[in-house]
Amino acid sequence: MKNLCYLLIIMLTGFSCTKSFNRTNINPNQFENATPEAIIEGSIKRTSDLLANANMDYHWTTSHLLCIGGGSSRYGVGADGFWEQSYVEILGNLSQLDKKYSTAEGFNNKVQIGRIWQAYVYSILVGTYGPIPMQNALKPEAGSSILFDDEDVVYTNILTMLKDAADKIDVTKDKLSYDVLYTGDLVKWKKFANTLRLKIALRCQKNLGAVARTHITEVMQAEANTISAETETAKMGYENIDGNQSPYFIRYVRNSFTQDIAPKMSDYIFTWFRSYNDPRLSAYYDSVPAVNRFLLQDTLTSTLDDSLRIVTYRIPYFGLPKAPRLLPGWGLTSDPVGGLNILTYSDPKKTFLLTAEKPFIHLSYAEAMFMKAEAAKLGLGGAQTAEQYYNAGIDANFANWGITGAAATNYKNQNGVKFGTSATGYYNYLGLVNTNIPEDDLFKIWLQQWINYYPDGGFDTWCLERRTRVLELPPHTNPANQFINATFSLLPNRWVYPTTVLNYNTPGYNDAVAKLGGDERSPYVNLSFLQPLPNKDWNTQTAVLNFGFVQHWYGTTIQSLQNNGIAYTLIRTYK
Repeated sequence: MKNLCYLLIIMLTGFSCTKSFNRTNINPNQFENATPEAIIEGSIKRTSDLLANANMDYHWTTSHLLCIGGGSSRYGVGADGFWEQSYVEILGNLSQLDKKYSTAEGFNNKVQIGRIWQAYVYSILVGTYGPIPMQNALKPEAGSSILFDDEDVVYTNILTMLKDAADKIDVTKDKLSYDVLYTGDLVKWKKFANTLRLKIALRCQKNLGAVARTHITEVMQAEANTISAETETAKMGYENIDGNQSPYFIRYVRNSFTQDIAPKMSDYIFTWFRSYNDPRLSAYYDSVPAVNRFLLQDTLTSTLDDSLRIVTYRIPYFGLPKAPRLLPGWGLTSDPVGGLNILTYSDPKKTFLLTAEKPFIHLSYAEAMFMKAEAAKLGLGGAQTAEQYYNAGIDANFANWGITGAAATNYKNQNGVKFGTSATGYYNYLGLVNTNIPEDDLFKIWLQQWINYYPDGGFDTWCLERRTRVLELPPHTNPANQFINATFSLLPNRWVYPTTVLNYNTPGYNDAVAKLGGDERSPYVNLSFLQPLPNKDWNTQTAVLNFGFVQHWYGTTIQSLQNNGIAYTLIRTYK
């Protein structure tokens, strides 16, 4: 690609799109023939593809909702393609839409929708890298060296753009003739823009202060103009047509990725689900085929006498650890989990995740409720209480996964899940991190928001954890890459800039490094919206093998196994 592209003087390399991705062909060398609909729909699809692929390559690993690559995957810090595709293939086209149609009669709403999507993509880039080009990135007249904008400037511009675009949409006028996100419903586009503004403002409370709080309050005061129903969830649908299938399906089904590198349930989310009898375990993940199940040793009582029985039996679910290697300071000589056959661990629900038509969720109704709960808890507005929003978020998440309202009610009434309560959960199998829930209701909101982000919101889980540090994530003990060379790794703060920026835009790169105020090639340079990275030496912690989180799977008595028809082996009886 020409150096000019790397300098971010974005000259379009062409565009093609389809209605339902297969109806209208656009000459890839003739931008002037592309309709606003084609530009917008192509940008939405490319963004969806980009984020889905980033999940599989990076964000599922950092989310701790799934593990990639049989536990061998590391905390990645990005690739050149993400930056290039975002600027050239998405923002470049949307910028040309703005330039060509912004003053044309009858195109106002389409231009505003394009601006909303620009703001969304910029929010992903600034949340990924820190300082980025925004004000001059898509302007050839800016010269051969594009300087970077400070994070606070970018976030302020994003919030202003979202507010302005939403206000300028006139729902009585030009609609998208085809619309993969909202089927031409302009009211829903306004709601998406306002809810996205709430999301960005909540993210930036630390660095934008009063500016962020003003945006939060404004959005909450006009709550009718935000996402308030499942039908308003922003999701891009795929279809079972070559080139238009879900990226997850393309990689794991059509391209036949092997079992050992397919994603698996993380042991961390597994421990949370086990601690609070969460029915989403069986909704999110498949049970392991009987022949491959983890063999658990357990101690059970009997209803017939006061004897104890040590037995072994197999359990239907198991999570893959993020610590595939024992640290020397832990004092353990063996790991009964990290070396198991990869088939022992639970797959994501294949009938959901790996279908060609699986939609990609960009912003869900449940997420909107959790964000409103946070805003209300902070005293920044809302027609309902924080608890009401929070419960509505859980209900929406459960309903989306086909879990009954009765199950949702039982779950919400548990100590720790219910507002104003606390609970003691299990430790993970190494005894390093626990799933305790404090009385702090913000903790509860953020915890449920994290769980709700499965499986598409990998980037959002990264943002949530970095801005709140709500979860004590277990250490990654197989972290080595070109930027991380240590015994263990913590969650990266950012991705490093692609080599193309360093090589072809040296003034811009140096400007970005100065704005970061640190070693740019380190993934642990802090971004402005982040809470400080916990300073914990995991090698000095005490590790104790602990399987309490899976014991008594079917009950506490030997009869519970028998009544469930579970095959077991009696090891010893104590009378």
